[in-house]
Formats: sequence, C-alpha cells, structure tokens
Amino acid sequence: MEKNDAVVDNTEETAAEFQGSGNSTGFENVKTVIADKLHKAAEAIGEKAADPDAQSGMAHYGNQVSRWLDQSAEYVRQFDYEQSDASVREYIRQSPGRSLLIAGGDGLIIGAMLRRR
Repeated sequence: MEKNDAVVDNTEETAAEFQGSGNSTGFENVKTVIADKLHKAAEAIGEKAADPDAQSGMAHYGNQVSRWLDQSAEYVRQFDYEQSDASVREYIRQSPGRSLLIAGGDGLIIGAMLRRR
C-alpha cells in the first residue's frame, strides 16, 4: 500500500511540474505522464524477466509484455490530438448516417451498463 501511495504522490508531483512549466498544453502533460508511467512499467517488467531466477516461459512473456508497453508509450508520445480530431470530423462529414448509428449504439451500450449498476 505504501508503494502505491508513493507512486500517486510522484505522479502528482510530475504533473505539477509540467503544469508549472507553461510550455505544454494540459493534453500534452497527460500524454507525457502516461507515456512515462508505461515506460517505467515496461522497465520494471523487463528487469523481472531478466532475473536469472525467472522461469524461461514467464521470462519470455515478461519480455513480450515489456516490449508492448514500450511500444504503447511511444504511441502515446506521438499521438496527435489535432490530427485525430480532424480525421473524426472528416469521417462524420462523409458518413453522417453511419456516425449517428455508431453514436446511438454507443449510447445504448453505455446506458445498459449504467442501468445495471
């Protein structure tokens, strides 16, 4: 439990540092924090997988997960919100009917999930 509290405190400090810098937007701050956490998790899992006491099968899966987390961190770092927003808006302009059906279906699914709680 203490380790989790330390991680939360560290995340809050990191976010506060980015907010104070004034060089990035809020979205960029979130992207950076998430990418850093994914990279740290990948490093930790990679270290556990490299442990000589690790079983060979588990070490293989640990290395694979570590690579996936590193790839995810890079994807988050390179994600461009403006480009994605423009792509979604263009898709909606080209296919308004399909977009309404997708939005309606999503609303039904979310409504059903919330109703069950």
